[in-house]
Amino acid sequence: MALSSLRYTFTFAGVCLIFLGTASLSTEGTNQFPSSTGIEGQGSSFFVYEKYQYPRDCKEFNDSCSSSASSGVHLIKPDSYNEPFEAYCDNENGAGGWTVILRRFDGSVDFKRNWLESKQGFGFLSTEFWLGNEKLAYLTNQASYELRIDITLENGTSCDVRYDEFRVSDEWSNYTIFTVGSYASDVVCRWRERNNPFECDTIDSSTNFTDCNDVYNSGHTQDGVYCVRPAGWNDLPFKVFCNMSIDGGSWIVFQRRVNGSTDFYRNWNEYKMGFGDIKHEFWLGNEKLHYLTRQATYEYRIDFVYGSLSYYNKYNRFRIDDETNKYTVTEVGSRSGTKGGSLDYTLNVGFSTYDQDNDGRISDCAALHKGAWWYGGDFYLVSAGLCDRWFDGTQYGLCSRANPNGDYNGGNDGTNIFRTHPYTCHITYTEIKIRRIS
Repeated sequence: MALSSLRYTFTFAGVCLIFLGTASLSTEGTNQFPSSTGIEGQGSSFFVYEKYQYPRDCKEFNDSCSSSASSGVHLIKPDSYNEPFEAYCDNENGAGGWTVILRRFDGSVDFKRNWLESKQGFGFLSTEFWLGNEKLAYLTNQASYELRIDITLENGTSCDVRYDEFRVSDEWSNYTIFTVGSYASDVVCRWRERNNPFECDTIDSSTNFTDCNDVYNSGHTQDGVYCVRPAGWNDLPFKVFCNMSIDGGSWIVFQRRVNGSTDFYRNWNEYKMGFGDIKHEFWLGNEKLHYLTRQATYEYRIDFVYGSLSYYNKYNRFRIDDETNKYTVTEVGSRSGTKGGSLDYTLNVGFSTYDQDNDGRISDCAALHKGAWWYGGDFYLVSAGLCDRWFDGTQYGLCSRANPNGDYNGGNDGTNIFRTHPYTCHITYTEIKIRRIS
């Protein structure tokens, strides 16, 4: 006995129903119907057992209902899900067949929801919505899925990022993202960080900015994280925060202190490589800073906040040497600004950390100031202590005009964040940056 299958589709009112027919044909040309069907006997040319099912996702809708596969709301039913539900199908991007799981564009829907709402979904498919974690789990566990995120930036530029393997676990496992696969993006998204740690892990000549000046001149004038690759840097591009709004923009931020959430009392290797959150508190890294400042002429600026007042100072030259030469400051230009002198007396001074003392003094300045900096150039001992001076048990001393990497909550013993001339201790905010000028 031969068994054959038939597959048809019917579409109406946005619903695509797949019609499955099964015919049981005898080898003798007479149709024999098994008793399990409830129909027995002979004389019919064929028998069909009818069964209807909904598409499992928008791709199946697109493939099976091509005559009416337009973007919009359609009924789908993933494998094992209790009943069909409405989903918005995007059939315009790429080859179509995208099941939209989230859309935001005007803030009309509140996304600050509890567990149950996030599980079941909320919002309106025609505007802003979240499809629901339970639906997402059933969808992504019935086949292999890719994830696409379409983004529109504040300046109107659009781009997309994609992951080729995306699966979410069930509620028992707290809807954990099980896999994301490999990352890809279009050329617009590739130059700007969008919460993706691998975004700079490509070398693309079309987006090979050497610094924030290149980024700015390419028309990207928003503050944010960008990928750069300085001249001579043989590794992959790395992320920098570009301050595009202050003093004409194009600034590469290499240090920021905000609230003390990041520990800056770090060793030599950590200051070499960089640490912290580039969107919050961080040190970019001395190795990156060396390659950046050696490729052109850079100026330096520090902004800081003390109480309710804000100040800054600038130097029209700044460059540091390589690790072999202890990241020594080799250029410091003339100073301008409103307060302080953070780079005064740092010319020809090596960088110091608590585990590598390069200050050229008997005292270990990095350990005594509980920080890391170009210490030692402005070193002297005094008979009494002020808020910027350490006490080693026998004498008071000062190693620098500034201690921006000191202990955020340090005491009046030279371990806090301070600057001199005039004396200001317990500074609550610093941002240090460089900008190419030639």
